[in-house]
Amino acid sequence: MNKVYLLSMLFCMLSFVQVSAQDMQVTGRVTEAGTGEGLAGVNVIIEGTTTGTITDIDGNYVLSAPRGSTLLFSFVGFLTKPVVVNATTINVELEQDVTNLEEVVISGLASSVKRSNLANAVATVDTEQLTGMTTAQTLDNAMYGKIPGVNMNANGGAPGGGINVQLRGISTLGAGSSQPLYIIDGVYLDNSSIRTGRTQVSGASGGQSTATQDNAANRIADINPDDIERIEVLKGPSAAAIYGTRANAGVIIITTKKGSQGKPRIRFNQDLGMAQGQNFQNFDDWNPDKIAAYYGTGATGQAELAKYNEALAEGRIADWEEEVYGETAFLTNSQLSITGGNDRTTYFISGGMQKEDGIIKNTGFERYSIRANIEQKLWENVTINLNSNYIQSESDRGFTGNQNNTGGSMGYALAYTPSYADLFPDEQGNYGDNDYFNDNPLAIRDLAENNVKVNRFITSFGLNWDIFKTSQSILSFNMSGGVDYVASQSLVYFPENLQHQEAQANPGDVMWGKSNNFNSNIQGFLVFNTNFGKFNSTTQVGMVRLHQNTDYTLNRGRGLAGGQTNLQWARVVSVQEQTLTEVTDMGIVAQEELNWADRIVATLGVRFDKSTLNYQQNEYYAFPKASVALNLHNFDFWQSSLFNQFKLRAAYGETGGLPQFGVTFESLTPQLIGGNLGGQVGTRGVDPDLVPETASEIEFGVDLGLFNNKLTLEATYYNKNVRDLILDLVPAESTGITAIATNAADLQNKGIEIALSASPVRNSNFEWYTQLLWWRNRSEITNLNIPTFTTGGFGPSLGSYLIAEGYSPTTIIGNPSGTEVPGGFTVYGDRQAKFDMSFYNTFKLFKNFDLSFLFHWKNGGNNINLSALLWDDGGTTPNWDGDDDGDGTPNGLDRLLEWAGGNTGVYIQESSYVKLREIGLYYTMPSSLTSSFLNGAFNNIKFGVSGNNILLWTNYESYDPEVSNFGNQPISSNIEVTPYPSSRRYFFHISLEF
Repeated sequence: MNKVYLLSMLFCMLSFVQVSAQDMQVTGRVTEAGTGEGLAGVNVIIEGTTTGTITDIDGNYVLSAPRGSTLLFSFVGFLTKPVVVNATTINVELEQDVTNLEEVVISGLASSVKRSNLANAVATVDTEQLTGMTTAQTLDNAMYGKIPGVNMNANGGAPGGGINVQLRGISTLGAGSSQPLYIIDGVYLDNSSIRTGRTQVSGASGGQSTATQDNAANRIADINPDDIERIEVLKGPSAAAIYGTRANAGVIIITTKKGSQGKPRIRFNQDLGMAQGQNFQNFDDWNPDKIAAYYGTGATGQAELAKYNEALAEGRIADWEEEVYGETAFLTNSQLSITGGNDRTTYFISGGMQKEDGIIKNTGFERYSIRANIEQKLWENVTINLNSNYIQSESDRGFTGNQNNTGGSMGYALAYTPSYADLFPDEQGNYGDNDYFNDNPLAIRDLAENNVKVNRFITSFGLNWDIFKTSQSILSFNMSGGVDYVASQSLVYFPENLQHQEAQANPGDVMWGKSNNFNSNIQGFLVFNTNFGKFNSTTQVGMVRLHQNTDYTLNRGRGLAGGQTNLQWARVVSVQEQTLTEVTDMGIVAQEELNWADRIVATLGVRFDKSTLNYQQNEYYAFPKASVALNLHNFDFWQSSLFNQFKLRAAYGETGGLPQFGVTFESLTPQLIGGNLGGQVGTRGVDPDLVPETASEIEFGVDLGLFNNKLTLEATYYNKNVRDLILDLVPAESTGITAIATNAADLQNKGIEIALSASPVRNSNFEWYTQLLWWRNRSEITNLNIPTFTTGGFGPSLGSYLIAEGYSPTTIIGNPSGTEVPGGFTVYGDRQAKFDMSFYNTFKLFKNFDLSFLFHWKNGGNNINLSALLWDDGGTTPNWDGDDDGDGTPNGLDRLLEWAGGNTGVYIQESSYVKLREIGLYYTMPSSLTSSFLNGAFNNIKFGVSGNNILLWTNYESYDPEVSNFGNQPISSNIEVTPYPSSRRYFFHISLEF
């Protein structure tokens, strides 16, 4: 027995010696093809194992590997390169991954996958595409036209942004959020638009929505785009299912820049620019003939003619567009960052200051940000990271848009103000009244205030612990989370000496708003990855908790003492609104990913969510997902030399949409009864069978790579169905209940997305990369369990939207009445475009020049242009006094009469356009020059010029076909009433790296 034992031990020792003898120490250097520069941080892994290393600052590596095994060299932005171990020295050159096939994309809450193995059409935007061409005003502005399947509209051109972002069509009709879920470094961001009360103060609260015309910016504007490394966009439920009840409108995942090994690198960027108003309408000239046509030849016309002649003699005929919107705005953006680290600690620290004036005096936007991202390896198997960001922003957005004839909008007043009006202040600074409207727009511009100040802290943390690790498997524990705290203060102020205020019983109006929003999230996951032969498996299970706490107060004071904004100096003080909300979500997640030799990649997962917003607060709702990617080019039978990639993919997933806060419980409203304070049951009822909205999506696609991946195609078809849409049911008046939120409808979105990319030329003196994106979406209400109704805007006479079975919810209707359309209206068009297309190109010339540009074409779609209605009514429309039909009636009056006769379609216009969104030209000094400049103090010097919104081609009769008064509403994002005009922006840039 002992002999057998000894012989067995000897055999095992000899086997170990033999295996060890087969291992060899491999050394080498990894460089960038074309430049020969060493690449730091390249992953070097023995294929089929978890054994590997990374390259040092010069690109060198050392690794023990069995002879005949394969080393995989991978690095972000470069193609992975396999090399067989047959020598002790292996030097490798990596080619840039211009088509992003090796890009790593998030596939779960704690896992990722190469793009070449991805089963969904996940769009990505890297830092070069985001901010490399020009300086973006805000992060959402920087995404315009760069992501297929994404449609965006601005709340106006005011500094500080405000963008409505919709992924793959309509996801809700009012419940939950119509905006995507934003996640930055694992933190669930608050992207709400903070109400300022401008709606009430300016009288813009008419129409079917009383809280959506504040012209506020959504809070994604706080994020500094220069800190962003990359953005991933999960456009539909098939990709976003793992995010559960917050993901019906899609998910946008933001990753900020991180440190890298090596000596400290300091970079300073300075952008200087200017902005000018775009697409001015050139209001119609006033002259004696025009005055006679508009006012007639009677006493009124003669009085106006006298005023005109007086203004002409005094030389004060004004171009009001140029006077109010014609400022040349100064723009500046300064960024300083430092990054570096060693094999245990890496860091990225940055500071930014952005200041932008507006094209209207006393408007502008400022943002100051500080960021520190640190990653620390505590032990060989434990790594932690901490990302902290403090932002302070301030915006003055001015007063444009709607006011419902009560005062408080420059744009509205200008519509009725002829060029000869006497509006300028006298020598003492006193503004006269506007004889043609209830406000002097210059007085509003110079004396009124619309200010928002924000202080924001965003902090995330992460811990990754490799619990155990073998050559084939690894079990890790991943914990992450963070907080997003937003404190804002708003001021809307109309002094008592404004014309419309003098007509009030209590002149002088102020609205003070304060908001404190605290959001936190934490998640913990176990992730097990194992290799067995050609199979790789990744299993993850974990839990997620989200918590939101909001404290919002809006106070109003009227009858102010002269020059005062303090509520204590107001005759009438009232609490307009006070809201305290607290929401908690819990999620349980499980996901399995199987990969057979990069040939077949399958994923199966499910998320169970509960939320205090649901009627059944303790009930978990399931959101499954499944996907498969078939890489035909990796199979042994594949013989094509034309196709380097041929992938078929299919995916299915479900996400949820939560009810609005307050609709799932009965409330009490305060009442004074006989001088005593009491409570009265509210008039909103509750549906005990209410469940969350659920979106299910199936997606099919094909990805092709041809001619050594110099040409790639990504084509996707999706069918997204949203069921159990939450709408208000209006019961009989006798019940005393005015509305009950109930599951009342189903909605379908179908669409196609195509991305065609090419790298036709790549040599030492000329490189060209081009990309064409094309997408379209079609929506339809497939089921409606409540009566047909209209919604949005200001009612059918001015254009509204039809909610009826068989119609898109973006269908625009109006008068006259008819019998062919449900509800008895006339259909005038659809908000959605026939299709969108963008064309991106970047050229590298003679190694040192970079030229890039982006065109965006929106074909079709309609806007409700109420600016044109007001301009016609005020006689200021550019072609008002023309007579195109020769009937003797001016064009402007013709249109007004037709509209007044019941034709809403007069002011519903096609909103097609072509825009040169971005263009940039840069020169990078060669190293031979930088090394001799200031004794080689600089590693890199780069300067250039750029612009955005430089060119616009459109037949739309207003400043910009992309603006809306109704902010982030799911449907009404194409209604305009004299908005803040958009701007052309021009920049000079210089970048220095030490």
